[in-house]
Amino acid sequence: MKHVIKIIMTGLLILLLFPCFAYSMKVSFFLGKSTVIRSGKTATLHLGDIVGDGDVIKTGKGAMVELLYDDKSKITIKENTVVQIGSLKVKGSSDIAVISGEVMGKYKKLKKGEYKAGTPTTICAVRGTEFKIAVSKGGDSKIELTDGKVDVRNPYGKIELKKGSSAEIDMAEKPVEGESGESLSDWQNEKNDSLKDDIDDQADKYKSHIGNFEEEAEASAAELEGLGESTKNAASKKDLAESGEKIVKSESLIEENMLMTDASKMSIENLMEDYAGKEDDIYSKFKKIAKECNKVQEQQVKNHQALQKIKEDYKKAYDQIMKKFKDDKTKIYKNLEEMKKKSPLNK
Repeated sequence: MKHVIKIIMTGLLILLLFPCFAYSMKVSFFLGKSTVIRSGKTATLHLGDIVGDGDVIKTGKGAMVELLYDDKSKITIKENTVVQIGSLKVKGSSDIAVISGEVMGKYKKLKKGEYKAGTPTTICAVRGTEFKIAVSKGGDSKIELTDGKVDVRNPYGKIELKKGSSAEIDMAEKPVEGESGESLSDWQNEKNDSLKDDIDDQADKYKSHIGNFEEEAEASAAELEGLGESTKNAASKKDLAESGEKIVKSESLIEENMLMTDASKMSIENLMEDYAGKEDDIYSKFKKIAKECNKVQEQQVKNHQALQKIKEDYKKAYDQIMKKFKDDKTKIYKNLEEMKKKSPLNK
């Protein structure tokens, strides 16, 4: 029985490593004027437009955009909000990143995997969940859960939200239970007002935040070297299962960090625009952090590319081992038939 379970688990890992599905999102409803930035060009958003792979949506004052997934899950982007869809660095990605503003999500329960929504400070892993996300100009985040369950996690900690609860995630801090009764709009206004006096401290927090992603990217690069070797040298279904689990975990962590780093970079660039030509010392501080962010993103991309190579090696090892298993099974059956023929009972 254990032998059969290992075979099944190995097969499931193949499905996780090489999913046969991809999500697409389209504009199903909108009010007011909103734009999409794609490949550096800005265009007006229209009903029925398909979005993904790094598209950035910006809603104006009084505007609203509803994005619909193939499975009827949806994201509603409220006014004065900036959202990135997926990533240019991860083909076929459709996880959203809220850079600033507010969104509402209503996700269907997936048979496998999970939807993810990111901000500069956190990842929300959701399955069959209704929630709201608000992000201040300084990148701090607040999550409110209307229904279902959601894991709220970042490099500093993790909490699980249940129906009716909320979480607040400040820059470079772990998620904590949020205060009840305060509207997301009031929370954003309070955060945005305090940012004016705390901008130096927020810049320091961003620097620490990006520095943490740098350390994680370097650690990932070292771990991937060992994972690559063990995957290429896999000789049994047990080896495959161990490598497969590590690959799935590594890919999830790398892509989550990429999502948060992308969101952080855009948030930093927005703050640079706010202080350009006004307070040169603040602008210079954020510009330096943005450069560090670029280096981190480069390493993250290298790690992601290295992982894709490891996944291909895993597939080759899987094919070879499972073929050997099939050949061995055929040989065993053949030997059994020969033994039956030679058995005294058949004479």
